[in-house]
Amino acid sequence: MRDMDKQEWVSALFADSDRGQCSAIRLYGSAQRSVEVCAAVTSGQQVLEILQSGLCPQVLVLDTLLQGPGLGELLWQLGMLELPQRPRILITAMPYTQKSTARFLTMGADCIIFKPYTLSELFAAVYRCGGSDDAWDAYRVREYLHELLCSMYYNRRLGGWNYLERILLRTVLGADDYIAKELYQYAADGQHIRPGTVASAMQRINESLRHTGPQGYDRLCRAVNKPEGSRLTNLELIRSLTELIRRAIGR
Repeated sequence: MRDMDKQEWVSALFADSDRGQCSAIRLYGSAQRSVEVCAAVTSGQQVLEILQSGLCPQVLVLDTLLQGPGLGELLWQLGMLELPQRPRILITAMPYTQKSTARFLTMGADCIIFKPYTLSELFAAVYRCGGSDDAWDAYRVREYLHELLCSMYYNRRLGGWNYLERILLRTVLGADDYIAKELYQYAADGQHIRPGTVASAMQRINESLRHTGPQGYDRLCRAVNKPEGSRLTNLELIRSLTELIRRAIGR
């Protein structure tokens, strides 16, 4: 299995006639680390100009209400451009346009997402559209881990969360079982730290989660068949998180 903690970025150009949506996309894009927002523009002409200038994003996100030119004409013109690499095209649309929007799939579009959606859901769709299957699996692990930790009111200032993420990418997406020392060594490799540093960080994280999110911690206990109110070992914490994430992403 390749090293899944090497995160794969997906570059995207967004086009939506709603200036407020474009501003929200830029702001959200600056606060996450999976999708690079190359630009967020309000017309089809701007999309063409940006591509003709040499920018080559992996994904184009185009709204069905886009004007100047409209989406149908824009897709035709995109097909005529000589680009180093053809970008994937994600269409955003209103649900009542589902039947008419389907025709865009025959005109060069690759996938469609229907409104309403959150920016988190939109960026996930962009990542799924432009990333590899392995990168998508790793993305879902990271996103679910983040949601789980947020629900437990985790201490963002506490060091070691990157070690936990790296370990869980290995345990969730890998087929092998591991002992704690092997996981600490894996998280330490290439980081200029000792496995003992990882072990200490896991210990602090374990204690922090137990205090900040007791209900969530009880759920972690149940995942490894321990009574609520128990204290998990570091390995039990890793195994419980692994089990919950695997269930969530269908592994």
